[in-house]
Amino acid sequence: MVVAMVRFQVALDYENLDDALELANQVAPYVDIMEAGTPLIKAEGIGAVKALKKAYPKKEICADLKTADAGYLEVRMAAQASADIVTVLADAYNETLLGALKAAHEFKVEVMADLIVSRIPISRLADIIGLSFKGTDIHYACVHSGLDSRAARRAPYSELESVSRLRGHPCLAVAGGIRVVDLAKILTYPVEIIIAGGGITKAKNPAKSAKKFQETITKLTEKG
Repeated sequence: MVVAMVRFQVALDYENLDDALELANQVAPYVDIMEAGTPLIKAEGIGAVKALKKAYPKKEICADLKTADAGYLEVRMAAQASADIVTVLADAYNETLLGALKAAHEFKVEVMADLIVSRIPISRLADIIGLSFKGTDIHYACVHSGLDSRAARRAPYSELESVSRLRGHPCLAVAGGIRVVDLAKILTYPVEIIIAGGGITKAKNPAKSAKKFQETITKLTEKG
């Protein structure tokens, strides 16, 4: 199953805002969502989100906070900095997720539950399906192979099959070491956001790499 509309997100995992903006400028024509990566926000503060939105007002901006606590506070902060999507750890307390949803409801942003540290992602996602605040539910679940787990050769899409079969799951995103050659397999699942980091930012020609990702996603989506 291929989702008709698949968005492409670039993770700007830099320690310097100028470096992030320079890369963003190169790849902007080919991406739908600009991500203020966790390292960037830790180094530059939540203002990095605001800077990206100012530079690219027509792009969606994801604040990759990976919130583990104080869900309402952190989502509110990101929303007030003009984020459109905010990530929260799926394994955070349910109260944290509910706080994030409360802020999402009040400030009109979307919440992505990141499964990066979940030992059994399908089990945790099943636990949190149905969490809601006044009709605002978790918008996305991200199947995510983190940098350290990839050192142990964990495939970035290893959990996609089981998660995608879970009834009532949120829209799916996938991240973690994704290459262009992985897209054909990934897009056999109902993924709505594909997130690439190093495959773009570490490329010799980031714009060329981003264009290749975009063209391949478009081709596979149209084919499906």
